[in-house]
Amino acid sequence: MRVLAGLAVSAVVAGVLVPATAASAATRLRANITCDAETGEIATWASGTLFAPGPAKQVTVEFQRRAGVRVTATARTVLAPMAQPFRVTTTSTSSGDISAVGYTGAFDPVTDLFYREQLTVTFKDAATGANLATRDATCDHDQRTRVTLTCDPVAGTVTAVVNGVNGAAGDSSGAGRASRVSYHIATIKQQTPNNPGYRSEILGEGWDIEHRVVKAADGSWTDTGYVHTITSNPYYYAEEITVGVFDLNGIRVGTATGACTLFDGSQTS
Repeated sequence: MRVLAGLAVSAVVAGVLVPATAASAATRLRANITCDAETGEIATWASGTLFAPGPAKQVTVEFQRRAGVRVTATARTVLAPMAQPFRVTTTSTSSGDISAVGYTGAFDPVTDLFYREQLTVTFKDAATGANLATRDATCDHDQRTRVTLTCDPVAGTVTAVVNGVNGAAGDSSGAGRASRVSYHIATIKQQTPNNPGYRSEILGEGWDIEHRVVKAADGSWTDTGYVHTITSNPYYYAEEITVGVFDLNGIRVGTATGACTLFDGSQTS
């Protein structure tokens, strides 16, 4: 599969000091968090280009859990934001890059049917405390939700189907119980071999489609999110989706991702 030139989408952050002329040489500044499905370990770190090349500068990097949720077979628990950020002071390299390791944590990959933790990393001038940049990241662990994204090149269709289970989590208020399923859709399209490809999607975590969940007697549910029919004949067309499952209180209690390629002219040319 060929690499397509995509539409870069990034947050506008006050204080980023990398000039546009250096963008091609810069490494993207990122916050990172992982929820290891085997060990249950949570790890956080940050890295990338913060400054233009030049003298080393000291930076305070603040890692803070800003939200989260845990769903077990008996309850849904909203995780409180971290009271105080975990702070690390680091020094940039001559190329303007920085790296820092943040806090660690743990969840139970067996009893936690769904676990989600949202991280915010703030980069500050160590001398003045001024904010330089902010980045966000999220990790998810889900044992209940599955998405199937099927591309049929003969029919020219893309079909998204999500399966889940209501389980026994929560009480009559709906805590931990699936109630609504939402779809965030990204399309990657290249009209001809000589033209660039483009990625198109709603910015942030906006949802393109939302459905109420209709559950069977055993608590399981299936939702056909959409069927897209592509009437044109692009050289390349693919879709990626992120699914969010929400309970009656609007708390996210499930997630899944999927991707498939409908047309790829490089495979037939």
